[in-house]
Amino acid sequence: PIEHPIEEEEGKTGGCKCTGFLGNSVARGMGITAAGRGAVVASNIFISSSLLYLASQEAGCLDEDGKTTDCDAKIYGFQPSSLITNIAVISNLVAAVFNPLVGALVDFTDHRHALGTICSFIIIMIQAIQVYTVSSTWFIMAILQSIAGAIYQFMLTSTYAYFPEMTKELGEKAMHSIAPKITITQFSFQATFMVLIIGISIGIGSGDVLTAQISQGINAAILLVTWSIGWFKLLPKSKAKRVLPEGKSLCSAGFSQIFQTAKHINSNYKHSIRWYLMALIFAEAGANSFTICAVTYLNEVLKMSGTETGIVFLIVLVCTIPGSFLCEYVVNKTNFNTGWRLNMLYFAVVTTVGVFVLNDENDKIKTYILGIFWGIALGWFYPTENGFFAVLVPQEQATEMAGIYNFCALVISWCPPFIFTAMNENGIPLNYGLLHLVVYFFIAIGFLSLMPDWETVIAESHGGQSSQEQEGDEEETTAKDPATKPDSNTESTNQLDVEQPSSSQAQE
Repeated sequence: PIEHPIEEEEGKTGGCKCTGFLGNSVARGMGITAAGRGAVVASNIFISSSLLYLASQEAGCLDEDGKTTDCDAKIYGFQPSSLITNIAVISNLVAAVFNPLVGALVDFTDHRHALGTICSFIIIMIQAIQVYTVSSTWFIMAILQSIAGAIYQFMLTSTYAYFPEMTKELGEKAMHSIAPKITITQFSFQATFMVLIIGISIGIGSGDVLTAQISQGINAAILLVTWSIGWFKLLPKSKAKRVLPEGKSLCSAGFSQIFQTAKHINSNYKHSIRWYLMALIFAEAGANSFTICAVTYLNEVLKMSGTETGIVFLIVLVCTIPGSFLCEYVVNKTNFNTGWRLNMLYFAVVTTVGVFVLNDENDKIKTYILGIFWGIALGWFYPTENGFFAVLVPQEQATEMAGIYNFCALVISWCPPFIFTAMNENGIPLNYGLLHLVVYFFIAIGFLSLMPDWETVIAESHGGQSSQEQEGDEEETTAKDPATKPDSNTESTNQLDVEQPSSSQAQE
């Protein structure tokens, strides 16, 4: 499906196998674009703090020291403290609504590479424009931030579509080495970027606004280099994976594909994949919204500056490493179902403790300590979620399952920040707004608890047939053109970002 071979000779690609990407151009392209994504996720923390500060300033909710105060004033119909969650609501809602269409564009057309390239450079432009985030422009920059959040999700869909093809060309064994290195590359750049910005901020004594301007400027330069190399030199153009069914538009084909897959899962995997996806909807909503709501909480309740907030999230990021080792230990001792439930219970307990322990600016030291435990929670969460999906889904159905996985991860991602905003606007303390995220984890735990014993789950999940085989039109199309048959994939390729990340992904 790719116009030039994925695995090329080292002399042709100029690749160095010492990087851990086996001298493979696509793997290196995925690695270098992941490095850029790490910078984006990190920069979001600083621009969010700046936007909150400027919104509070215009509303008259700052004291003489420039710290936010308890204030009922509103700006553009909302309290300043609702700004970041409002941005998330818009971004996530747009991403969820258009996800099937973007997925169809990737699957049924030759425009995957163009989509990823265009989305990437729109984000670079927005990052560069946001260098001029000041008191007279902050609202426009907030609108651009919500647009960038949605476009980031579209870019991820296009980027991760290369994983099945890499798996097919390089083999499962090679991917077990390459996939973690791509994630490590993103985390390494994210941590390095945060250390750099925090160091500059402390060194020159900059406030939230100047720190964010520096962050966005450096980030735009990094993205221009990394994403230009990734999209123009390393990641190849590709052909459509499938032929668009006759009489269907891209939009209808995208939604139809998700509906047919969901119908197939409900009929054939009612004890395994069905409950996993139901849990995924709520687990992703809770975990991905944590970073969004936490930024507001740290700024408004604990009166943390953008630099102090950055330090908290740097601690969280570093502590995802022991969290990933804990994931491996727990899963080896039990299984993915038990491990994920224990993780979300732990996440809920730590968040609950944080809500009642972190009450004002005198609790900043406690925040840094709790950052360790939140980092462990996130580092444990995503590998367990992804590994569970990879174990459940039969290899030959990974491509179609990845589409509904993506949809489930986004479908209610807008809901937690929306409820957080509603509670804030009605005078409910932000402590309870952050606490309500715990509900999503318990709902997810409830769905996972409906699964039977692990042996039964595994036996059922690998005993069904692809829903594509049940659709006459697609069967006929595949028979005419075998090249349109979905590629297989052995790993979940839709949630490598702790954003996250998003996210996003920390968001993306």
